[in-house]
Amino acid sequence: MSENTITKRAIADSLKALTKTKTFDKISVKDISEQCGINRQTFYYHFEDKYTLLKWIYESDLLSKYMTDVSFDNWTTRLESLLTAMTEDKTFYINTVRHTENYIQEYLLVQAQDLFEQAINVIEESANAEGKKTVSKEQRNFIARFFAYGSCGIIIEWVSRGMIEEPDYISGNMKTLKDLCERASYDFLSDKLSI
Repeated sequence: MSENTITKRAIADSLKALTKTKTFDKISVKDISEQCGINRQTFYYHFEDKYTLLKWIYESDLLSKYMTDVSFDNWTTRLESLLTAMTEDKTFYINTVRHTENYIQEYLLVQAQDLFEQAINVIEESANAEGKKTVSKEQRNFIARFFAYGSCGIIIEWVSRGMIEEPDYISGNMKTLKDLCERASYDFLSDKLSI
């Protein structure tokens, strides 16, 4: 691990420690720097502000580990792994979801929409290769947004309510929904009627 990454991790760990005693909206860069034993200039060398730090934590601890190479075949398994990781640092994630004025929700929504667009494009490519009908780019974007909002909404609600249900309960219900939608998608793409 590079020295830069080690310092970033130390700063991230300091923020996580602070979220055990203060809400995210009440934590300042000064608080994080003092907790980490660095000066504010060092903090600003690595991060623009506490929100950039928060985004880095979500990316490095969750998204890059559990949501790379996501497809319709593996996304519920990846989702369960991501949710399980969140439960291991429950206080931090509950605090940051509840006290970031939709910052995390908006960030996760963008990430989820991108993942769903990629997965839908794979299905479209397969349908094109088989000579089956496809949907327009606008329709694909709408479908991706629909699934992104639904998935993120469920995850945000789960975190905001305190992660009461087990991760496999959430991912299991998402898998059921995915299976039903996948079946409907293939039926639609196999239908020879025009749109």
